[in-house]
Amino acid sequence: MSAFVEELKGLASTALRKEYIKNGASEKVLGIKYTYLQHYKKEFGKNYDYALQLWETQIPEVQILACMLIPTNKLNVDLIESWNKDIDFYLLSDAFIGNVLTPYKGSLSLANKWIDSKEEYTLRHAYSILFMLAKENGFMKEEVFAKYLDKIRANISNAPNRAKETMLYTLLNIGRRSKMLNEQAIAAMEEIGEVRIDHGTTGGITPDVLSILKIVKKTEGYIFYAPGDML
Repeated sequence: MSAFVEELKGLASTALRKEYIKNGASEKVLGIKYTYLQHYKKEFGKNYDYALQLWETQIPEVQILACMLIPTNKLNVDLIESWNKDIDFYLLSDAFIGNVLTPYKGSLSLANKWIDSKEEYTLRHAYSILFMLAKENGFMKEEVFAKYLDKIRANISNAPNRAKETMLYTLLNIGRRSKMLNEQAIAAMEEIGEVRIDHGTTGGITPDVLSILKIVKKTEGYIFYAPGDML
C-alpha cells in the first residue's frame, strides 16, 4: 500500500491540493485529479480487501478510490457506518453517496438513523438518501415524504453548510413527486425564505428552488402521478 501511495504522490498537484484544503479537505489530502482515480478504478476493478486497505490510509483521494472499488454485494451496515464517520470532505462524500449509499438496499433505515445528527456529513448523507428515494422510488407513500418536508422546514436554516445544500435539493425532489407534495414544498419554501449556501471556490450555484417548484406546478411536470408510475 505504501508503494501505491507513493505512486499517487507522484501524480499530485500542489495547486489542486491547496484548492482542496481551501474547500474543506484535511492536510492529508494529496491533490489528485479525479481522472487519475477513474483510471485506477478500471485497472483494479471491484476488490473488497483492497478497498478496505485503501480506506485505512485516511487519505481522502485514496478513500474515494476505495468507494469506487467496494463491491455492492459486500456492503453492510457496520462498514457503511464506519466509513461514514471518517468523512469530512465534500468530494469524498460525493463518492461515498454515489458508490456506497446509492446501491445499498437498506439505505432508508440509515437515513432515519442519521437524520437528527449534528455532524455535517452524516446529516448530508441522510438527506442524500432521501434525495435519491424522492426521485426514484415510486412506491413510497406521500405521507412519508411530507414528514421529511416538515423536518427540512424546521431545521434547514440552522443546518451545517453541506447538509443544508442537500436538504434544499431533497425538498426540490420531494416537491417534484406529485401535486400534493409540490404544494407542500412550495409552502415550505415560502416559509423558509432564502437559503444561503457557501460553495467555496467550487463554482457551485444555489438553485432558485421556489421558482423551479412553481414551474413544475404550472407545467404539471411531476415525476410520479400515482404509486407505480415509475414503471
